[in-house]
Amino acid sequence: MSKFNSIKNLFKEPLIQFLLIGAAIYGMFLFMGEPTEEEQDRQIVITEDHVNSLAIGFGKRWNRPPTNEELLGLVREYISETLLYREALSMGLDKDDHVIRRRMAQKLKFLTNDLVTLVEPEEEILEQYLQENMDSFRASDLISFTHVFINPEQRGDDAMADAETLLAQLQVAGPPSQETLAVGDRFMMQNYFPDASHHEVQRQLGEAFADSVMKLEPGAWHGPVSSGYGIHLVYVSDFVAAEDPLLADVRQKVLDEYFRQQTEKFNAEYLEALSERYEIIMDESLDESQPGEPVAGDGSA
Repeated sequence: MSKFNSIKNLFKEPLIQFLLIGAAIYGMFLFMGEPTEEEQDRQIVITEDHVNSLAIGFGKRWNRPPTNEELLGLVREYISETLLYREALSMGLDKDDHVIRRRMAQKLKFLTNDLVTLVEPEEEILEQYLQENMDSFRASDLISFTHVFINPEQRGDDAMADAETLLAQLQVAGPPSQETLAVGDRFMMQNYFPDASHHEVQRQLGEAFADSVMKLEPGAWHGPVSSGYGIHLVYVSDFVAAEDPLLADVRQKVLDEYFRQQTEKFNAEYLEALSERYEIIMDESLDESQPGEPVAGDGSA
C-alpha cells in the first residue's frame, strides 16, 4: 500500500505531470503525423527544459527552489505570457514599435557579448594586456603635503607679491609648524593632506592644482600653486609612487577589462559584417544635409 501511495504521490509532482503531457503530445504526433506550420503556431509545448529554466530563475531570485504550487504558477504565467505574445504577433503589434526594436537589438547584442566571454584567454595574453595597459591597473600615487593659503579676495593686487614674500620666509623656516602656518589666510578646508591620491586632491582643490602638486619634490616649500580658491604655498612631506602590479594581484580586473575591449571590437566587426548583407538606402535630402542643419520638410524653423 505504501508503494502504491509513493507512486500516487509521484504523479502529483508538476514535473512528472509535464513530462507525461509532453510524452502524450509526442505520441499523438507519431500517430497523426507531423503538424503543419500553421498548427505548430497554435501549439504551446512545455518541455522539461522550460520547467527547469523557470525553477532556476525562481531560485536565483529567491535563493530557494519553488514549491510545487509555485512551480505550477510559474508555468501558468509562462503559458499566459506566451498566449498574449503569440496573439500580439498575429495582430502585428510588434511592427514599428521602437521599444520592441530596441529590446530585440539589445537581446542580440547580449548574445554576441556572451560569445566573447565563452573562452578565457591564456595567461600570456592577459600578461601582455596588463603590460600594454599598466596605467589602468596601477594603484594611485600617494602624496602628503601641507599648504598655506593666500586669499586674493582679501589681498587684492598684492596677493601674488605677498605669496612670493611668504614663500621665501617659509623656505628659510623649513618644515611646517603651527607658527609658519599662521602666516597664511584662513582656509575653509584642511591644510594638511596625508597619503592623498590625485583623485582626492582633485576633488577638493581641483584638477589643475592636483596635477601641479603631484609633481613637486618632497622636503621643500613650493609655490605659488593656484587653485579655484586662490594661491597656495605647498610643502610636500612625502610622496609614494605606486608600483606596477603583478597579474596575480589584479587578474580579475585585467580579465574584465580585456573582455570589455574584446566585446567592443567584436561588436564593431559584427555590425560591419551585418551591414554588408544589407543594402542601406538613405533619402537624398539626408545625404545632402550637413550635420546640425535642419532637413528640408522636417518642420524645423
